[in-house]
Amino acid sequence: MSRRRSRRSSDAGSAVSILLVAPVCAGFFWQSWTQLALAWQVAAVVLACSILFLLFLFFIDLFRALRQRALLQKALLALTPSEFEERVLLLLKDLGWTNLRLRGGSGDRGVDLEGEFQGQRYIVQCKRHTKAVPPSMVRDLAGALHIQRADRALLVTTSSFTRQGYEEACNQPIELWDGDILARKIKEADALRANPAHRRNAWRGRVAVLATFAVANASCVLFAFVSAGAPALTAPAARTSGAPSHTNVTNPTAIPVQTDIPPASPTAIPVQTDIPPASPAPTPTERPVLTTTVFNGGNVRAAPNLRGAVLDQVHAGEIVELLGRSPDGNWFYIRNPRNQVGWTHRTLLNLDAGVDDRLDVLRP
Repeated sequence: MSRRRSRRSSDAGSAVSILLVAPVCAGFFWQSWTQLALAWQVAAVVLACSILFLLFLFFIDLFRALRQRALLQKALLALTPSEFEERVLLLLKDLGWTNLRLRGGSGDRGVDLEGEFQGQRYIVQCKRHTKAVPPSMVRDLAGALHIQRADRALLVTTSSFTRQGYEEACNQPIELWDGDILARKIKEADALRANPAHRRNAWRGRVAVLATFAVANASCVLFAFVSAGAPALTAPAARTSGAPSHTNVTNPTAIPVQTDIPPASPTAIPVQTDIPPASPAPTPTERPVLTTTVFNGGNVRAAPNLRGAVLDQVHAGEIVELLGRSPDGNWFYIRNPRNQVGWTHRTLLNLDAGVDDRLDVLRP
């Protein structure tokens, strides 16, 4: 397969790859988005819209480049062979070549142009073809290079070269410009001739668009950090639902039962005595309920992980009751002012030192 054909398919391959990867990224984005707080959901939507808009600009530029390449090739094929040689001469002149002149006629062995570039003397052959240039023409140009005693040779065509043609030019001072390279060189020459002010304005426009997207996304992320805190990155637990169960919970209302009763002697004679009334057992005091204030607003979930269903929310400044904590200490089982119980992440709460030791460990 020729290099031109592989080059032509590279842009289309990039577009197809993006279209194939897009559904996978969208599915991952949706799964992650539903587990975030509202502020982080807004930031994620802004980021997704920015990426989609940049992809839209990429496809617009790709379509324009392919369209211009097709129109340019059509225009070049409409030229006569002599007009095509003159067009290549003007192109080389715009690219900085010097001492250019047209050649032709018998004895020139197919050399159409000659000139100098970067201190080296070139001979140029122009082929306005619609089919691939055969390797025999590359071999003929290599022979002309030695006969003309030039430093390098250039073969320009509107079509492409075969794999054998590239192999003929390998390890020889011969450059091959196929249709794609020719189109890029013409675009490069047009940019050199363009007004510098116009090029600066176009560049500033692109920089302004990228800067706008960067500022918008940074503002949304900063707002999410201030309003909802950092997104929790803890690994999800094996079970994601169910009521919490105590692991080291003591029953504060249990009444102690006396068990060390001495065995009765088999020879003892029962003697009736006055038994004093038993004194009531002391009732243990209840553990005080721990409370704290909310530092950043967030979700109250049914399980101590991001997969738990959202039951309610807590807001900055609210006072909540601490009922327990998860084994890893990252989640707390709380009751908010609306009497809703559930799990919330520790980064949303103002916690005192040692509060983990005063709470029961709960497992979902």
